[in-house]
Amino acid sequence: MLTSFFGKSKPVNYVLVAAFMALFFLGHYFKSTETIESFSEIAFQVGMLLIFLLTMLLVDFISRKNKLTYNNTYLIVVFGIFITTIPASFLNAKVLVAHFFILLALRRMISLRSQKDVQKKLFDAALWISLASCFYFWSFLFVIFLFGSIVALVGRNFKNYVIPFVGMATVIILSNVYTLLVQNTFYSPLDWIEIPGFDFTSYNQFSLLLPASVFFTVMLWLSGHFLFKRKVKNKKQKTKNFQLYSLTLIALAIVIFTPHKNGSELAFSAMPFAVLTTNYLETKEEKGFKELLLWLLVLLPFLILFIQ
Repeated sequence: MLTSFFGKSKPVNYVLVAAFMALFFLGHYFKSTETIESFSEIAFQVGMLLIFLLTMLLVDFISRKNKLTYNNTYLIVVFGIFITTIPASFLNAKVLVAHFFILLALRRMISLRSQKDVQKKLFDAALWISLASCFYFWSFLFVIFLFGSIVALVGRNFKNYVIPFVGMATVIILSNVYTLLVQNTFYSPLDWIEIPGFDFTSYNQFSLLLPASVFFTVMLWLSGHFLFKRKVKNKKQKTKNFQLYSLTLIALAIVIFTPHKNGSELAFSAMPFAVLTTNYLETKEEKGFKELLLWLLVLLPFLILFIQ
């Protein structure tokens, strides 16, 4: 049974998930590319593959460090399934890099619950979010999560509200130093802003509509399951739930507002979906349904690979 196998934290599980992700990365890459033009292209794709695999390890690290899930490998399995089912999320290099930077930012923001090194974490988080937005503008919406975390966790110190702006200004200055040296051009923050778009015609493709519908339905059902069927009294658990649902809403906002909708925008939903699904798989009830759900998710990326 899949739930029993991945319910344990074993090194072999990490190897299997990494191999699974690498297989789909290479499969979709060679399927979308007729010829490999140069050695530099190979080196670039190897680099992207490494970043792709590092996102899985980073999600696992964030979860273990902040106790978002128990000691198992459900999280990396569900994360790997989600991200491989949406090929645009890793074939688009800019989105892949932006997603990696956002995970680095989340590593700092979620750990604010510990109340340690607060100002350093705020600076780092703002820096990573700003860097991510240089590659994919709408990832900047995660700054809402940053200031929400400040209000909820460390809002008593006024300096904590100022520090994120220092991190953002640092990226603006450094990016302009680069563009002035390389392109002899100066960019203001206004040049960096993208106008929202609401054209969802790309979701008419079955290969995108199917996984998006499955993930959205599961996420909606699980959110309702935890919100209405479970009364949370523990303060730490309430904070964790607040952060998880906030991340989910921000990820959905990116999907809604981004003007270039091709499925890659769903990458930012991968971590909250994986955590939410893992929290359900860790419960003791409904063992048969949990097994069925996990099998459905595992088979989904294979189905998408063959229908594209």
